Amino acid sequence: SLLYNGSLMAEEGLGYVIGLDKIINVADSNLCFRPLTPKLEARMYVIWKRQPAFTKAAGYFLAELRKVLEG
Repeated sequence: SLLYNGSLMAEEGLGYVIGLDKIINVADSNLCFRPLTPKLEARMYVIWKRQPAFTKAAGYFLAELRKVLEG
């Protein structure tokens, strides 16, 4: 993943990485996650085509997601 690649460069002292906490395991490294201050928030969206050909797994995921989002 890109965050993992960035973490390798950060560990070598080549800069900093901004990413979501717990995406990679930093327990056995010199890296740590620090929250941004002030807290930053971003909206996330899920989009798909109107008449897609979903796999069964994707169809089940979308159905569960709709249940959660509708209430």
